[in-house]
Amino acid sequence: MIFQDLNEILKIIQKKRPNWIIQAEIEHTTLDVHFNGINTKEYLTKIDKIENDNQLKLRKKYLTTNRYLFANLSRPIDKVFSAKGGNRLFDNKSKSTKKKLTNITGGLPIRKWIENVQSNKCYTDPAGLVFFEVKENDLYPTLKSICSIFNYKQNGRLLEWVIFKPFKIEGKQGDFYRVVDNKKDRIINVVDNVIKEVDELKGIKQTFDNIFKKVPAIINSDILSSNLLYNESPFADVISLADHYLRTGTIKNLNEFVHGYPIFWRYLTDCKACQGTGQIKGKQCTLCAGTGNALNKDITDIIQIEKPESNEQKITPEVAGYITPPIASWQEMRAEMEWLSEFMQLTMWGSKLNKDVNNETATAAFLNVQPANDRLNIFSDAFEDMEQKMINFVSLFFNEKTGSISYGRRYLIEISDVIWEKYLNAREKGSAKITLDYLLRQFFQTEYVNDVESLVVAEKGIKLEPFIHKTDEEI
Repeated sequence: MIFQDLNEILKIIQKKRPNWIIQAEIEHTTLDVHFNGINTKEYLTKIDKIENDNQLKLRKKYLTTNRYLFANLSRPIDKVFSAKGGNRLFDNKSKSTKKKLTNITGGLPIRKWIENVQSNKCYTDPAGLVFFEVKENDLYPTLKSICSIFNYKQNGRLLEWVIFKPFKIEGKQGDFYRVVDNKKDRIINVVDNVIKEVDELKGIKQTFDNIFKKVPAIINSDILSSNLLYNESPFADVISLADHYLRTGTIKNLNEFVHGYPIFWRYLTDCKACQGTGQIKGKQCTLCAGTGNALNKDITDIIQIEKPESNEQKITPEVAGYITPPIASWQEMRAEMEWLSEFMQLTMWGSKLNKDVNNETATAAFLNVQPANDRLNIFSDAFEDMEQKMINFVSLFFNEKTGSISYGRRYLIEISDVIWEKYLNAREKGSAKITLDYLLRQFFQTEYVNDVESLVVAEKGIKLEPFIHKTDEEI
């Protein structure tokens, strides 16, 4: 889309920031709390009619963020970027495009940048943008948070136009906005509902022709929210559970601190220096501070009890002991948190992870692989689409033919032991050689997922050995 005149832009600005942008910003803040642990203290609120201000203050002081929880919950997505298969096809003449993709920004190739940088924003800032900036005959992607955006009109995952939030310039009147459409990337100034385009500021050009001929932006997430107004996170379904998990965790932490220390008690004994009088030669005993009691430990750590008289009941044991704190409450909280974690896992992946309790070194595997594979395909679609659109913008910039990419879909989320059992069962049942080759290749790909050299040797062995599925006796 191209703005025909500045008044079109002014009308959008006069309507102010739309509610969906504000809602998307609120959701971004919440996702940032859970996924990245940012501003978690500020996110916690007082539990009405149950908690006082001091308790809330302590909960904030000793909180554990949910960052580790979401790191574990998102761990299977690593398989999207390590999956086997896929391809990249480029025209031989697209040399500048291919070179740029090996260092899209910060020394990272495009796929590694998506994996290490952009993926986090897909989860936590889904309505934000990957926005290409141009500088000195080169381009590079940047991340524009939804917090920095005044308004935009989307077309699928691309934009018709975008207006960034206003800023002030010292010595200048009114608000300044950056506006990008299919024709121009410009700065406009609004003063008392009068709009004008700013050609330059302090001798620096501010308005440029858009060399892409389209807004060089891609929305971080490809998931449209239920109200169809903005894009939301793939983790949106578990956020209320994450709130519950965070709240339970902070209450548990507080209980552990308040009630977690065994309390030592003992009967009071006379001070050896003053023989229990509290004074030595008419002056206060310095050893017992005038109490007449032996204080060989910090009195704040001990409950000291007067000795009972001969006719009074004694506490058992007779000299000293410990008061063991009740732990049932926070054990229940831990059980609740474990249940919440498993429920979030089931919600996200359609299956729960199972770990062999008899083998502490065993890697956890999904009980049901197919739902997890289906979910991983959704993530692959999203990141493949992001990379393809980024490649398209790079090709447009260099005026070269764009390439095409596809992500691998063999995720290898089953552990090697499980695949080996499948292979042995298939071999015993006399399955076709092509099936056995496939299972054996899967086993080696999983076993040597981080050892490329050993994987190459193993896969070559499958091709070279004509009777690889037969025993020596059978041969």
